[in-house]
Amino acid sequence: MASIDHEARRIYAKIVYWGPPAAGKWANLEEVHRRTSPPDRPPAAKETSVGFPLALGELRGYATVFALLRCPSDGAWTRHVFDELGSGPPDGVVFIADSSPTALLDNVAWVQKLNTEVSARGLDLGKLPAVFQYNKRDVAGALPVEQLRRAINPWQHPDGEAIAARGIGVFETLKQVSRGVLEELRKAP
Repeated sequence: MASIDHEARRIYAKIVYWGPPAAGKWANLEEVHRRTSPPDRPPAAKETSVGFPLALGELRGYATVFALLRCPSDGAWTRHVFDELGSGPPDGVVFIADSSPTALLDNVAWVQKLNTEVSARGLDLGKLPAVFQYNKRDVAGALPVEQLRRAINPWQHPDGEAIAARGIGVFETLKQVSRGVLEELRKAP
C-alpha cells in the first residue's frame, strides 16, 4: 500500500492498469505521459517500462506521487507490479475492458485473474479503489456498456467509456481512480 516519506513530505501510491491483451492499457498510459510530461522527458518506452510517476496534488501537506503501472498482458510482470515495485500491493486499479464484440470472454477472464491477484494479497477487490474503463467504444459492433457492466463489474465500481487511442476518457478514468485512492488515504490514521 501507500508509503510515506516524512522527510521529503511525499506520499507514494501505486495504481495498476490491468486488462486483456490489446484492450488499451498502454494507450491510456501513453496518453497520460504525452499530456503530462515535460518536453525534455524521453517518450515512454513500451518494451522497457511498465509505468511512470505522476504528481497529483497534496494531502495533509504532503505531495502525492502516483506510480502508474501497467501489467503486461502476458502476466509475466504480475508479481513484480503487485508486490515489488514501490510499496507492495496496489492502492488502486484501473481495469481496461475491450469493447470489441469478440472480447467479452477475455474481459471476464482478466477480471477473474485480477480478483485472484488482489485476493492473494489479502485485499478485497470490492473495497479497493477501482475504476472500470470500457475502451474502444468506436469499434464496429461495440458491446453495450450495460452488458459489460453486468459481466465484469459486479462490485459496481465507478466506470466510464473511452477511446484511449484518441485520448477520449483517459483523464476521466485517471481522475476517478486517483480520487478513490486519495479518499482511502484520507481515512488512514
